Amino acid sequence: MSKAYGVDCGTMFFQVASQSEGKLNIQTTRNAFVELQESEDIDEVLRQNKWQYVKDEDKYYVIGEDSLRVAKMFPGKVELRRPLQGGVLNKGETKKLLIMNELIESAIGKAPTKDSVVCICVSSDSVDGSPDSTFHKARLQAMFKNLGWNVKVIDEGLAVVLSERPIAMEMTDDGVEVEAPFSGIGLSFGAGRSNCVLAYKGLQIVGMSCARAGDWVDEKVAEQTGTPISQVTSLKEKTLDFGNIDTDDDVQFALDAYYGAMIKYVFENFAHKFSEVKSQFESPLDVVIAGGTSMPKGFCSKVEAVLADMNLPFDIKSVRLSSDPRNSVVKGLLTQALLHSRNIKTEETKTEEVVAE
Repeated sequence: MSKAYGVDCGTMFFQVASQSEGKLNIQTTRNAFVELQESEDIDEVLRQNKWQYVKDEDKYYVIGEDSLRVAKMFPGKVELRRPLQGGVLNKGETKKLLIMNELIESAIGKAPTKDSVVCICVSSDSVDGSPDSTFHKARLQAMFKNLGWNVKVIDEGLAVVLSERPIAMEMTDDGVEVEAPFSGIGLSFGAGRSNCVLAYKGLQIVGMSCARAGDWVDEKVAEQTGTPISQVTSLKEKTLDFGNIDTDDDVQFALDAYYGAMIKYVFENFAHKFSEVKSQFESPLDVVIAGGTSMPKGFCSKVEAVLADMNLPFDIKSVRLSSDPRNSVVKGLLTQALLHSRNIKTEETKTEEVVAE
């Protein structure tokens, strides 16, 4: 039986979405690992703890949430490493392909049929000199194809549009106002990149990405306040509320300031791209937001406050946060995978009919 998966190989998390008997299933693994040297009892320790790992020569690599546990047990001795950096494969990490292959094989394995589909995403073209996605895209495609999968690749921002289904209004030739589904701006604020796409009825019109995202905010706040990045990230994820900033707290104040700078930078650059393609939308646009960096309380209100002081080449109808911001992208990828799977089966049926004639 054929399968369809949405797979988001993110900088912070590796996510897989599938559908079975009408039920949505999402599997999330932290996209990180640590290296352990071979020792007399290492195999037994790994098995007893049921840690996910892969062995390469005389070294063991513990993957996912288990890697965080190991890093905490051996502070300063074990380094937490990432296969991805800034939204693409980490050029400085020699074990990135080993880890990514293990994540992929353990999550979805080999394709059960020749028409089974995986949809993955990459960042849109960078506007600030960040590494482009050409090599990253080709490597990921090859890894999935080597396991027999048909691979569909879309931009990350488009996945948000497919998941969140923004609606624009348009006039017919008869002067009747009708809805245009899957039309609007999809924004994914991740750890390594911010991605933005404008779509019309599910078709991408313009997209862009930039390196001002969650990691950039954390690094800037840590740099300006002298606070360890781990503490900045923890405060951001657990207690940050844009509607209740303690201005006497340097970290909260800095987070508020750099979040504002990030949002403004993203929309300034997207506005420039929008103007370049001379796209014309007669009605105001929905802006739908997703991604782990968008999860602090009051984020949408923060976006609205920043946009109120900007002169954009398009009108905005509303700004709304996904009901499931961390999983929005992978849900959109699954939507595209299911559609692509149906298209493949339709083409196969047409081919069989032609042969039969």
